[in-house]
Amino acid sequence: MITKMKRIMFDTSVYGELIKELEVVDEIVRCIPNHIVMYGTKIIRNELRETPKGGREHGKGKKLLLLKIYDLMVRKEHHSLECNKLVETLAEDYFKGYKKQGGALSNDAMANDLRIIATATIYQLDIIVSDDEHSMLSNHAVKSYKSINAAYGLKNPAFENYSSFKKRIKRICQYDKQ
Repeated sequence: MITKMKRIMFDTSVYGELIKELEVVDEIVRCIPNHIVMYGTKIIRNELRETPKGGREHGKGKKLLLLKIYDLMVRKEHHSLECNKLVETLAEDYFKGYKKQGGALSNDAMANDLRIIATATIYQLDIIVSDDEHSMLSNHAVKSYKSINAAYGLKNPAFENYSSFKKRIKRICQYDKQ
């Protein structure tokens, strides 16, 4: 069970899962005041804005639904974290480490993922929820985050996939109903 309030950021990939399961969105929103604090970045919101028009989910435009869910989660002032020079520098170091670890993707392919992790690290968030095992959570990338953060004395955020986070939220909601 969560013993203290957790500071959490969803990767863009998680919002694509949430629009398929709106009941999970409701459960998360119920947990926000007491158990979790949700954060985001302009990077994530901009990636959601780039969703192609035309897709529909639950009878609504997919892009609009994604943005509404993001705004519902990251609803407080100061919860959209800035990507500053420190974040950019850390993301660049992550990429260098990623390449040293044998990572194959280009900086263009990795840049936003690395900025998101760097933002979570700099702002000392507890958990990053993502299902992106191809880039953000690849073994090479995670090894890079850990080694660079260790060199700088920074705390690593925990990485959790969407399905385990969803189970955590269901446990919290059941506990709260008791």
